[in-house]
Amino acid sequence: MRARAIEGERTSPTRLLEMLTDRFGAFESIAYSSIKLARAVPDEAPPMDPLVAEAVLEFGDDLRDAAEAATAWATHARP
Repeated sequence: MRARAIEGERTSPTRLLEMLTDRFGAFESIAYSSIKLARAVPDEAPPMDPLVAEAVLEFGDDLRDAAEAATAWATHARP
Protein backbone atom coordinates (compact mmCIF):
# COMPACT_ATOMS: atom_id res chain seq x y z
CA MET A 1 0.00 0.00 0.00
CA ARG A 2 1.37 3.36 -0.90
CA ALA A 3 0.95 6.40 1.30
CA ARG A 4 1.81 8.69 -1.59
CA ALA A 5 -0.07 9.10 -4.84
CA ILE A 6 1.77 8.81 -8.14
CA GLU A 7 2.08 12.60 -8.41
CA GLY A 8 3.90 12.71 -5.06
CA GLU A 9 0.96 13.97 -3.02
CA ARG A 10 0.06 12.16 0.18
CA THR A 11 -2.88 9.79 0.02
CA SER A 12 -5.76 10.81 2.25
CA PRO A 13 -6.35 8.83 5.45
CA THR A 14 -9.83 8.04 4.21
CA ARG A 15 -8.41 6.45 1.06
CA LEU A 16 -5.85 4.49 3.10
CA LEU A 17 -8.64 3.08 5.28
CA GLU A 18 -10.60 2.18 2.16
CA MET A 19 -7.57 0.33 0.77
CA LEU A 20 -7.03 -1.52 4.06
CA THR A 21 -10.68 -2.51 4.15
CA ASP A 22 -10.47 -3.91 0.63
CA ARG A 23 -7.29 -5.87 1.37
CA PHE A 24 -8.66 -7.19 4.63
CA GLY A 25 -11.34 -9.01 2.63
CA ALA A 26 -8.89 -11.85 1.96
CA PHE A 27 -8.51 -12.50 5.70
CA GLU A 28 -12.27 -12.44 6.11
CA SER A 29 -12.64 -15.04 3.37
CA ILE A 30 -10.22 -17.33 5.18
CA ALA A 31 -12.04 -16.75 8.46
CA TYR A 32 -15.47 -17.55 6.96
CA SER A 33 -14.07 -20.69 5.32
CA SER A 34 -12.46 -21.79 8.58
CA ILE A 35 -15.70 -21.36 10.51
CA LYS A 36 -17.66 -23.30 7.89
CA LEU A 37 -15.05 -26.05 7.83
CA ALA A 38 -15.00 -26.30 11.63
CA ARG A 39 -18.79 -26.75 11.61
CA ALA A 40 -18.81 -29.27 8.77
CA VAL A 41 -15.79 -31.36 9.77
CA PRO A 42 -15.09 -30.72 13.45
CA ASP A 43 -12.38 -33.44 13.68
CA GLU A 44 -10.20 -31.83 10.99
CA ALA A 45 -7.88 -28.97 11.90
CA PRO A 46 -9.18 -25.85 10.12
CA PRO A 47 -6.72 -23.46 8.50
CA MET A 48 -7.51 -20.94 11.23
CA ASP A 49 -8.62 -21.44 14.82
CA PRO A 50 -12.36 -20.64 15.09
CA LEU A 51 -11.75 -18.10 17.88
CA VAL A 52 -9.13 -16.35 15.75
CA ALA A 53 -11.55 -16.42 12.82
CA GLU A 54 -14.23 -14.73 14.93
CA ALA A 55 -11.71 -12.10 16.04
CA VAL A 56 -10.75 -11.47 12.40
CA LEU A 57 -14.40 -10.93 11.48
CA GLU A 58 -14.89 -8.55 14.42
CA PHE A 59 -11.81 -6.60 13.40
CA GLY A 60 -13.18 -6.38 9.86
CA ASP A 61 -16.40 -4.87 11.19
CA ASP A 62 -14.40 -2.35 13.26
CA LEU A 63 -12.23 -1.48 10.27
CA ARG A 64 -15.28 -0.81 8.09
CA ASP A 65 -16.83 1.31 10.87
CA ALA A 66 -13.60 3.34 11.10
CA ALA A 67 -13.52 3.84 7.33
CA GLU A 68 -17.15 5.01 7.31
CA ALA A 69 -16.52 7.38 10.24
CA ALA A 70 -13.42 8.80 8.58
CA THR A 71 -15.33 9.37 5.35
CA ALA A 72 -18.20 11.07 7.19
CA TRP A 73 -15.77 13.23 9.17
CA ALA A 74 -13.80 14.21 6.05
CA THR A 75 -17.01 15.07 4.21
CA HIS A 76 -18.29 17.33 7.00
CA ALA A 77 -14.92 18.81 8.06
CA ARG A 78 -14.18 20.44 4.72
CA PRO A 79 -15.21 24.08 4.29
